Amino acid sequence: MRHSYHKEGSWWMSPYNEKPEVLALRNQPAEIIIHDATLRDGEQTPGVVFRKEDKVRIAKALDKVGVHRIEAGMPAVSRGDFEAIGEIVALGLKSKIFTFARAINENVDKALACGAHGVVVENPLAMFATHPALTGRKGKIVLGKKSGSPSVLYKLKELGL
Repeated sequence: MRHSYHKEGSWWMSPYNEKPEVLALRNQPAEIIIHDATLRDGEQTPGVVFRKEDKVRIAKALDKVGVHRIEAGMPAVSRGDFEAIGEIVALGLKSKIFTFARAINENVDKALACGAHGVVVENPLAMFATHPALTGRKGKIVLGKKSGSPSVLYKLKELGL
C-alpha cells in the first residue's frame, strides 16, 4: 500500500483508494476516452461567449493535449456555431469532433451538415411519458417512426450513429 497520498500543489488521493477491498472492486476499462464539452457547455456559463476564433483555438489546444472527443457546439443555436464547428472539422484534428442537438429532426440535420464525426442527442424522457402521440391507452410508451423524438432516434440508428 502507498504511503504518499498527495503531491503538494499537484494531486491528492484518498488513502481509501488503496485499501484491498476497494482495489478488488475496481473494474477499469481497457481504454478511457476523454470527451470534452468546454466549447458547448462553457458557453452556458453566464457572461461567457466564444467567438469562432476562440473555439478554433481551444479545439486545437484540446487536440494537442490528447482529448479524444471534442463536443464543439450546438449548430442549431446560431450560424456562428455552425460555421465554427465546420471550421474545426476542416482542421483534420486527431480528436473526433462531436456536436450537440436536441432530438428534433432539424437540429440533427444541422448537426450532421457540419461534417462532425458524431452527435450527442438530448432526448428528454419526460416527453415519452406525456406526449399523447407516444403513449397508448394504458400509458405504455409507443415508439412510432414518425412521431417526435423517436423518429430522430430511428434516423440516427439508421445512419449508424
